Amino acid sequence: MQQSVEQFLNDYAAALLSYDAEKITAFYQVPMAVYSDQGVLLVSEMHQVTSFWKQAVEPYRESGITDAKPQVISQDNLTEHITIAKVRWVNTDGNGAPAGEETNVYILSDSEDGMKISGLVITGQ
Repeated sequence: MQQSVEQFLNDYAAALLSYDAEKITAFYQVPMAVYSDQGVLLVSEMHQVTSFWKQAVEPYRESGITDAKPQVISQDNLTEHITIAKVRWVNTDGNGAPAGEETNVYILSDSEDGMKISGLVITGQ
């Protein structure tokens, strides 16, 4: 992997905190799959990712989140270019008070364009 998982996640956190759907979308690649207890969503076009994030940033913004710290719980480098990382996100508001946590599993792929999210498991934790 050209870029470390930690650096990728820190850059991704900065994009998330910008609340800019296009900046966030740049960290994804398609096709990709999103897994959750509600089922599997296959995403084939980037505009689908952008559309999702245009709506999904609002609850985070309304929660007053000003910092998001990714903590890698586990990491498995499956191949030279594919890594699975379980990540706990600790979110805080402008006063440093807790503003929520969540844990997701990311399938990360390294390509000519750098590391990208190519799959996601939403754990609901």
